[in-house]
Amino acid sequence: MDAYLVSNNGLGDNLFMNGYLNFIKQFYKNVYFLCKVKYYENVKLFFDKNSNIICLPFDETDEYNEIYKIISNKYNDLNNDIFIAGIHKKYLKSRITNREFLNTKLINKIYKIDYSTLNSNNYNFIETFYKDIKLNLTYFFEYFDLPSNDISKKLYNQVSNYYLVFIQYKSSDNKNLNISNLKNKYINDDNVLLISNDINLYSSDSKKYHLAQKFVLEKVAFYIDLIKNCDEIYLIDSCFTGIVLPLLKTNRLKAEIVDIIHRDQINKYII
Repeated sequence: MDAYLVSNNGLGDNLFMNGYLNFIKQFYKNVYFLCKVKYYENVKLFFDKNSNIICLPFDETDEYNEIYKIISNKYNDLNNDIFIAGIHKKYLKSRITNREFLNTKLINKIYKIDYSTLNSNNYNFIETFYKDIKLNLTYFFEYFDLPSNDISKKLYNQVSNYYLVFIQYKSSDNKNLNISNLKNKYINDDNVLLISNDINLYSSDSKKYHLAQKFVLEKVAFYIDLIKNCDEIYLIDSCFTGIVLPLLKTNRLKAEIVDIIHRDQINKYII
């Protein structure tokens, strides 16, 4: 039996489903996860290359119709289970018949999204996605696993001798964190390297410029070893929240200082 999963299709949304997919893959021959063509090269790295989770890209220029064409044909085969979460519930329905999955006694530990500026009011959509398809936040947190890869290891090893500060500076709607305090504190410290995936924080004449540039606008999965081993992490709420939050809540980060600022609250904070 195969499974098809459709959820909201932002890059962050794809990361939020990582734990779900890692759990249900044990019940199916293959699990097909729909993602936008423009994110495909990123999303396929969210899972081990030998995994039975298969990313299925669709043309996002006509998102609803493209998803409908793919999924509506899958209902005809009773050997397919269909998992629908989020916005696509308004025109598609889940069909989950796998008895092993349905009869599994679920773990329901006390996890909350709440952290820093994130709370159940502005970030409850993750829990909603999981409830839509019969799981809970335990699986978002405990089954999250973004595999390391050769490039992420190589990037981290090049900077591992520094005190590392990772910054997700820009949101998808082009809002920016105010990181002036952080720059003033660390930009001239020879022992510290500021790394942002959005921009290079060093001037071109700095000896750290070329090191920091290696991390600018890379694929999301190429940051996983860096993030796990950073000393400080500062994020505007973004796709990287889908990595940092589950690792943080399950004690898989080295960093003792982690801050996540909701994009609607950035004017209240100077990092």
